[in-house]
Amino acid sequence: MRCEQCARKGTFSVSIEGSECARPANIMFAREIATTFEEKGRLLEDALACISRSLVRDERELLRVRVSLDEGLQNAFSHGNQADPAKRIRLEIFEDEEAWGVIIADQGGGFTKDAVRDPRTPEGRAREHGRGLMIMWKFMDDVAYFDGGRTLRLLKRKKAQRNLVTA
Repeated sequence: MRCEQCARKGTFSVSIEGSECARPANIMFAREIATTFEEKGRLLEDALACISRSLVRDERELLRVRVSLDEGLQNAFSHGNQADPAKRIRLEIFEDEEAWGVIIADQGGGFTKDAVRDPRTPEGRAREHGRGLMIMWKFMDDVAYFDGGRTLRLLKRKKAQRNLVTA
């Protein structure tokens, strides 16, 4: 039996927009850090604490979110800012009626679609990059990059709650 996330239709793809990511009004958590391992670790733990308090109670789902956030932060750290402690990483958590999500922005040079290949294909398996993006794509409902690849938005849609009507 395949999980709901793994059974998503379509092929692996990540959109990379040239425009800036629209900043949602309902920011519940925001922090900017220097690009250091210590700061990255603290940021991940604090962001997960916020998410587990308000947004995700299921342990399996929280693990998927943790892995996705860690991959996104690691990409900003390594590929974006190239581990330069003078550069900053910003993380924001937001929520509205339909979804919640995380925005991670770095100060790197960005990237293009040509840099990303589906790691399940022979061409993709030969490359060192793309597995983290694939993991995020599997675990989140939407993965999009903005600002030429410098800003990542991970999105989880809220499940529609059924109203029970009794007669």
